[in-house]
Amino acid sequence: MKDGVDSVKITILADDYAGYGSGLVGQHGFSAFIEVAVKDSVKNILFDTGQYGKPIIFNSKKLGINLANIDYIVLSHRHYDHTGGLLRILKHIKKKVYIVAHPLLFKPNLIKKPYLRDAGMPFKKDVLEKYGAKFVLTKDPLELIEGVLITGEVPRRTEFEKPIETFTLDDSGKLVPDMLMDDISLIINVKNEGLVLVTGCSHAGIVNIVKYVKELTKETSINAIIGGLHLVDASEERIEKTIRGLHEENVKTVHAGHCTGFKAHMIFSRNYKGTYNIIYTGYTTVFTRK
Repeated sequence: MKDGVDSVKITILADDYAGYGSGLVGQHGFSAFIEVAVKDSVKNILFDTGQYGKPIIFNSKKLGINLANIDYIVLSHRHYDHTGGLLRILKHIKKKVYIVAHPLLFKPNLIKKPYLRDAGMPFKKDVLEKYGAKFVLTKDPLELIEGVLITGEVPRRTEFEKPIETFTLDDSGKLVPDMLMDDISLIINVKNEGLVLVTGCSHAGIVNIVKYVKELTKETSINAIIGGLHLVDASEERIEKTIRGLHEENVKTVHAGHCTGFKAHMIFSRNYKGTYNIIYTGYTTVFTRK
């Protein structure tokens, strides 16, 4: 990426762990407030909206973040624990805002176990538009701000990174496998500091995502990954392959939470050669140009 930002501050507003003594509210879900400083302006991105909007609004007030200053909302994929807070947040900010996501955002995503249910977006498009949503749905990479890029759809290349078993409906109503191709991530290029990659659940596979990000940006390393890695049900073998893959792709720092899982946290903490941090609601990290 030729263009870069001067700094980025990322604050976790929703995660499965609230942090010890924080006074904040946790939930099963993910949301990050991203403040990007470029040239003489600051742009604010809400990356995912958790499962419920009310805790995010509560946490933002506690942390001194004004959600009314959101310029863009990016949805990493359609699962309810990343989109469920959207309507409440739109009602709260009371303004029109661009929402960037994959075109599959409103397609059903069905899980069979322990019972058949839709785990996808819980709201209709027209309802969200009524409260200010302006959708930009794209499979392709999209530069959101100078130095900030949406990956678009991520090619699946690694053999060991299989998505969770979910289903969708074809045009005839038949249940068919869903490869969760709507999984997208956010890339921020901090001048002279490197790439910061923000993920929701990494259903595309975090090593796949990193490979594609390096291909898109022509960069040789990733400074930091922040978000969910979806290794919660992964075997120890897959977790170890993931660590090796991130080492090979020259990922310096990992800040992981949400769907990453306790076992993965432990194995990463022992074996990751770079810095490994466990994120939580209220977790904040800043990257500034050198």
